[in-house]
Amino acid sequence: MMHELVHLEYVSDARDAKCNKLFVSNQANNKVFIDDLRQHRQKLMKLGLPDETITNTYNSLFKGINRQIYNTPIDLFIEDKLYDEFEELRPYQFLSLYAIVSEGIKATTDKEVLKYIPPTILQQSKVLNLVIAMQFKDLFGLDLIPNFNPSGIETSMAKKFYEEFYEYRDDRAAGEEYELVENWAKDLKLEKYFSLVDENVYRKDKTFDSLLEKIEKDPFGLETNDPEKEKEMREFQKSQERIGTNIAVVMHMLSALQYFKELPKSKVKEIAQEIALQGTQGYNPKNNYRLSSIPDKVFSGYEILAYYYISWKIIAPEILPQLQLPYDKEYEIALQMLEKE
Repeated sequence: MMHELVHLEYVSDARDAKCNKLFVSNQANNKVFIDDLRQHRQKLMKLGLPDETITNTYNSLFKGINRQIYNTPIDLFIEDKLYDEFEELRPYQFLSLYAIVSEGIKATTDKEVLKYIPPTILQQSKVLNLVIAMQFKDLFGLDLIPNFNPSGIETSMAKKFYEEFYEYRDDRAAGEEYELVENWAKDLKLEKYFSLVDENVYRKDKTFDSLLEKIEKDPFGLETNDPEKEKEMREFQKSQERIGTNIAVVMHMLSALQYFKELPKSKVKEIAQEIALQGTQGYNPKNNYRLSSIPDKVFSGYEILAYYYISWKIIAPEILPQLQLPYDKEYEIALQMLEKE
């Protein structure tokens, strides 16, 4: 908990200094990652792994290595601060870091794991784990570095990173930790899998008008050439065709029409914007969702889709066909039911 609170403190400091950055990674970055592993995919296919299993494995590795490159430099500053300023927490800190380093050892040396992990990803991950092990040794005197069986190149690069951390350690200015994220990513050739963007610029780009323009041009992110997302959309639409008129959606639309009827258009726009932003990750009818603009309410999957449809029908009906929500019949029925009340 203290670790995350310090992380929040750093973010707050960077925001005050107007230099906070957000770690952004999308399907386009994921595609680059998977394309880079084409040759390794052939190896896994020869081992008899199904294509779906390989893709899922690569998706997990993509998320994992991105978490590592973002968190490792920042975590060094956090753990250093905790050690210096909160002596009473050191026993817990020892146990926490010991567990983290031990997990890193297992993840990068286990023979069963090594059969399936691309060598480049393995090396990148091991270097970042070694940096944490170096700090653990400095803070608590326990040397677990040999347990990684590191190569000379891996050890050399980890030492370079740790020395760079020390250069920033004593006089780190707000937001400077992001410089290490960027520097280390370039050295490890991970920079093409994410972007660090200025938070103020990013938030400004997420205004309603820019979102509207984006949806008009590319309502489902098809310009990113994401085959998985296209496949999901096709399967979703086919499933709705098999169902026919979806009575659950009709009832949810009726509820949405009644709810939005009492709201000013500005509030409807706010809700529509939030649903659209959240929907960039895709909506699954089997899941539940929440909206900050409609607190204390849990939406079923079909319910959020109904509210998605109705909110945009109210504020920008000309864009609705581009959302490809197959619920025009449901809307007509819900509208008739509302008129009869």
